[in-house]
Amino acid sequence: MLVCHCHAVNDRTIRQCVHNGARSEHEIREACGAGSSCGSCRPAIDRLIELHHDSQSGISSSGAQG
Repeated sequence: MLVCHCHAVNDRTIRQCVHNGARSEHEIREACGAGSSCGSCRPAIDRLIELHHDSQSGISSSGAQG
């Protein structure tokens, strides 16, 4: 799905940036340009970052119990 229309950045690219270590909207902007123009995609970028962190905390907490 296209997230940033200004720079034609899709969710897969943003997820890859987060996977590679981007932890904030600013770091996503630096990595791929998403969110650097009009800003209408910033809430979606924040949500993708949040979803990644939620999935990671679920993995680490289940690993800690096992």
